[in-house]
Amino acid sequence: MIAHTTTGLNPEQQRAVLHTAGPLLIFAGAGSGKTRVIVHRVAHLVDQGVNPSRILCLTFTNKAAGEMKHRLQMLIGRGDIPVWAGTFHSFGARFLRHEAHRIGYPNAFAIYDEADQRSLIGKCMKELGIVHEKGKDGRISWLINMSKDTVRDVSEIPVDLKFDPAPVVRLYEERKKASGAFDFADLISVPSTMLSTMPDLREKYRSKFSHILVDEYQDTNTAQYNLLMELVGVDRNLCVVGDDDQSIYGWRGANVGNILRFKDDFPEAEVITLEQNYRSTEDILKAASNLIANNRYRAPKNLRSACGPGNDVCIMEFSDGDDEALHVAHAVARLLDSGVSAAEIGVFYRLNALSRVLEESFVRRSIPYAVYGGMRFYERREVKDLLAYLRLAANPADEEAFARAVNTPPRGIGAKSLEALVGFARGAGMASSEALQEAIDKKVLKGPAARGAYAFLSLMEDLRRGEGIDDVADMLERVVEQAGFKEYLGQEIDGQDRITNVQELVSSAAGVTDLTEYLQEKALLSSMDLSAGEKVSVMTLHMSKGLEFDYVFIVGCEEGLLPHSRSMDTALNIEEERRLLYVGITRARRQVVLSWARVRALYGREAYQIPSGFLREIARA
Repeated sequence: MIAHTTTGLNPEQQRAVLHTAGPLLIFAGAGSGKTRVIVHRVAHLVDQGVNPSRILCLTFTNKAAGEMKHRLQMLIGRGDIPVWAGTFHSFGARFLRHEAHRIGYPNAFAIYDEADQRSLIGKCMKELGIVHEKGKDGRISWLINMSKDTVRDVSEIPVDLKFDPAPVVRLYEERKKASGAFDFADLISVPSTMLSTMPDLREKYRSKFSHILVDEYQDTNTAQYNLLMELVGVDRNLCVVGDDDQSIYGWRGANVGNILRFKDDFPEAEVITLEQNYRSTEDILKAASNLIANNRYRAPKNLRSACGPGNDVCIMEFSDGDDEALHVAHAVARLLDSGVSAAEIGVFYRLNALSRVLEESFVRRSIPYAVYGGMRFYERREVKDLLAYLRLAANPADEEAFARAVNTPPRGIGAKSLEALVGFARGAGMASSEALQEAIDKKVLKGPAARGAYAFLSLMEDLRRGEGIDDVADMLERVVEQAGFKEYLGQEIDGQDRITNVQELVSSAAGVTDLTEYLQEKALLSSMDLSAGEKVSVMTLHMSKGLEFDYVFIVGCEEGLLPHSRSMDTALNIEEERRLLYVGITRARRQVVLSWARVRALYGREAYQIPSGFLREIARA
């Protein structure tokens, strides 16, 4: 009766599938077929007479939930299996649709996304008389979500604000409830609180689900953990699947301790470790294992390859970042020429700014690529904002560049002032940038708008005169300094990353003296149409989780980049950085190339680099 649920499984996988009663922890090593095990386990439970509607499968992405449902239907041969499979947030939303009336909410409540949340926070700040500077709403949004995800009071979470955010948070919660709305973090925290404080409700849901399965358990945060503990019934039929070695989201509240403490929560739990890897060669697994063995806060594993031996890990040293990017482009081109599909090649980095030189090298060789889960370097907002200043310096009639630059960073020229200025310029038959002085003189612009316009006009005249400016990098530095770009970007949650992109743009322009040629090259780079057909995937190491490629290149393996300088303050942060590189290496099926550069232009300057200590750990026999 259960033959079809265990066919083709190795002994470890079979044990996990056939375990039906009590708590179960499955440590699923990289490439060990965990999704297959979860699906076969659900099929086996159904085979054993468990009512499918009493099985709850929780995942972290809608894609994973959809794949789980599809595989289950294919395995069982029916499309009407009522197993509930979805994300934590979709479960929370479904729960609240039925139960929100208990806490004074309509069942037809709204769910606020990030834009709605930030908009309401901005209104609350205004109501409280707090100056609403750009980025402050984003920081408070992050604070609210982190507080709910980690179950900590906002006062316990450090955040860079010059005022006490607590009154804003309180008013936000009041206004949100008055509107009958929940935010995304509420979808986990509110059901958890309701279950813990309402015994009848808790018993209702504990009897509703006889078996709970959780995928990617290493990525759960404290709120999700608490929700699960409230849902688990007296039979304690909770199965969690995950890999502590792939826990890389601590910065957004994930707690690797949840999976490592599972035996403390459930002393009677059976623990099964899936160590047979079906993705990578022995050489790749050896490199990854050498690396991750240096983490102390982990469960030991001994991954075995089903793909055979190989000599597939290469560590390369380059003179500088440009040389590194040229080599990657050359190696990728050789693979493509040999018949390898572009879709089977992944290029990873720790820092977004490292994509610039890679993208330029790919474009020059006409290599089709896509920045996975992000934007191409020259399409990033802060880069386009700065280039708008240069475009306007080269061509004062460029209206699009003017509209982008004139109030970025904000200098008091709002939409109405800009509309009045553009209308005045058109009436005078002039470009908007050339009409600024006259618009100030004739009081078309008044007050803050006039002062902002004068500051902008002075900066643009300074750029066009070119005094003390030797190259395009000097022009960019002057804009950054006089316009206050670092202060402006620094107010945003991802401000440091955006500032790094700005500094990378400045570095890239060093020694370039022909502004027109420079702008033409960047316009071609940003608009290059390489969308046809398959593409090489370019992405951060964080984005690579869950993916796999035949060939993987990981660049920038240097101290301060990987591990990142912001993560070198504690041993636990270093361990997460090590896990991040481990994830990158284990994405590869056939070959991994790790590289570092002796000199790298970053943060607006060239610096001598030293190889990441992780490389020594990988190479160690």
